[in-house]
Amino acid sequence: MQGPKDTPSKLGPTEESILGLLGLARRAGKLAMGASAVENLVRSGQRPVVVLVRDGSPNQRRRWLNLHPVRGFVNDRLNRADLGQRLGRSDLTIVAVAERGFVRGLMELGVVAEPREDSATSR
Repeated sequence: MQGPKDTPSKLGPTEESILGLLGLARRAGKLAMGASAVENLVRSGQRPVVVLVRDGSPNQRRRWLNLHPVRGFVNDRLNRADLGQRLGRSDLTIVAVAERGFVRGLMELGVVAEPREDSATSR
């Protein structure tokens, strides 16, 4: 049974579009889901867009926001229940996509924030 924290929220059109793109990326095999998969994608040098949930722990968020090299972040748009439910996983707090078409789609939505300047020097 889901608790109030795990209940998906009512999403706006932008959030629905984000989840739609991520779902397409998952079906195409181009979505890294979870911490290990995202770290491996970044280490491979592909500079992904990283999607972080708003209800992740502060320590994890700090760690991921300092991840580099990345193209940018989608931050504070989705909660873990929304992301997990749409992508068929429970307790999903981070995903990333590096495929050009999906990255372009996220950028066209205007939801991708540039990585912080100090993130490249903090690791």
